[in-house]
Amino acid sequence: MKNFVKLENSQISFGDCSNCEAHCCKGSFGSIFSQILKDEFENVYENFPILFIFGNLGFIKPVILLSNGFDSCPYLKNNLCSIYNNRPNVCKIYPLSPNIDNKIYLDISCPEISKGKNNLNLESNIFKNYQNKYIKTHLEFEKLELKDFEKILSIKNMNFYKYIGDKKSKYLDFHRLSLLKLKDFIN
Repeated sequence: MKNFVKLENSQISFGDCSNCEAHCCKGSFGSIFSQILKDEFENVYENFPILFIFGNLGFIKPVILLSNGFDSCPYLKNNLCSIYNNRPNVCKIYPLSPNIDNKIYLDISCPEISKGKNNLNLESNIFKNYQNKYIKTHLEFEKLELKDFEKILSIKNMNFYKYIGDKKSKYLDFHRLSLLKLKDFIN
């Protein structure tokens, strides 16, 4: 189970992903989904289903499905990513995670934290102005009506939705196209 804490030390040593059995990519240990920003839609829609969840305050949040909660990511082959150069941002920066508070969080459950001599890269563009990018994503979808979403699956008590309304945008087009990948994630 992942355990993210606010990063207090910018000099976190990290081992090597090749020492791990890809726990972060396995549904039983890793993430089932990851929230995405609107600038990620075009890069992920061909490989991952883009779905929507509703936050605690009812806000619509776009996410990509990473696993069915039990099996590994379908792109994990022999504990290696078969789409490594096209993997989503969440995978590129793991075990780090940006947050709306513009802080970086660290998954302390990652087995390679504090091992080895490598330092984690905190300079990724993914972290820069995250709060602003998050707000722009929120504004893109805030006017969509809840009645225009249909629940299409539930994994470990988390409901995922597709948009069925008539609003048009390139992001909703990417969402619709991405639904073709859903079969690869759900058995």
